Amino acid sequence: MSWKECYYEDKVLGRILLRRSAKARYVSLRIKGGEVILTLPLWANELAGLSFLRSKYDWIKERLSLSEQSDRRNFVFDEESQFSTLTFDVKIVRAACDDFGFRFTNGLLTVSCPASLDIRLPRYQDIIRMGIERVMRSEAVRVLPARLATFAKQFGFSYKRVSIRSSQSRWGSCSSSGTISLSFYMMLLPEHLVDYVLLHELCHTREMNHSASFWALMREVTGGKSDLWRKEIKEYHTNF
Repeated sequence: MSWKECYYEDKVLGRILLRRSAKARYVSLRIKGGEVILTLPLWANELAGLSFLRSKYDWIKERLSLSEQSDRRNFVFDEESQFSTLTFDVKIVRAACDDFGFRFTNGLLTVSCPASLDIRLPRYQDIIRMGIERVMRSEAVRVLPARLATFAKQFGFSYKRVSIRSSQSRWGSCSSSGTISLSFYMMLLPEHLVDYVLLHELCHTREMNHSASFWALMREVTGGKSDLWRKEIKEYHTNF
């Protein structure tokens, strides 16, 4: 085959990057940045490569799970913590209550914690995080599809639909059918990196690869900033 790099939409794993390499001696798998990469020698049959991929489902899912867990930072929420997302800030307060309370208004999520509890314990930190994640998802649904549509109209892209997911291993993806998936954890990114992800996936509606044509399109729609933002997002780590 003539292709060197393309995407394959797997029913179990989602989008898989397929590569052909003159240096490869055998079919191999690796996971980089939450992306599954299947490398084939030039002589290898594509169907045989995909069969190998399916035989490694359990191994891949285990590695993706470990990758997501390792990406989670141990930010501790207490009365002194300062935590912000793209659209709201979080404030932790003590209250004379028996259970945790969450109130979101005017860009501020107030988390009320029982005064008697040591909220730094992992089980209470998980409760706080789950409350924050619920608001993050709601805000992602409100903000991200609208901004995606704005960019699509501005630059003449089209896509089938958009979904908001909970992936911590991938900010976004675009299927060959034109469905764009966005992680609600994008709400932890700075605004310009949110725009980078949105434009990245829109560019994939025209170029389902990372070819020279794709990056030329990215430079065009980002005003020449895509190389800088690409480097920045690769090095970006949230502390959530």
